[in-house]
Amino acid sequence: MEPMEVSRKIMEYLGAFKGSKPVVHNSEAMLIRAKAEEKLKPEEFTPKLEELFKDLDIQPINPASPKARTMTDQVDATFRNTTEVEDESLGIAGIEQIKQSFEMTGFEADYLMGELEDMGVYVVMYMDKSGFGPMFVETMVVKLHPLDEE
Repeated sequence: MEPMEVSRKIMEYLGAFKGSKPVVHNSEAMLIRAKAEEKLKPEEFTPKLEELFKDLDIQPINPASPKARTMTDQVDATFRNTTEVEDESLGIAGIEQIKQSFEMTGFEADYLMGELEDMGVYVVMYMDKSGFGPMFVETMVVKLHPLDEE
């Protein structure tokens, strides 16, 4: 599979494909943001993400694990080599900081990260804590390449 195909499946699964906006779109990486058609309660984010990963056979990775660090380093290297996006999402190793910044600005947010074939997958769901407004989905699928050991 290719990053675009996986990203599309994720966004369709979460009801966020219609009106989605690719932030990065190339053969190595896809980063898409969108509003979901339906809105979940914040406590439903994690179960929905877990269901998505199970149904699409994405192997979840604990964000605090050494494997997560290796994967995010590989993803970051791919981004630096294939894109010129000036965006907070480029700070891939700081995905927890991105979640915290959402929460500090009044959003509920949760994410899962995992691996599918030779790709790293990150999916974030967020919405205003007040419950007003839409729920947003951001997905990033990036091909993993071994890091050069120099």
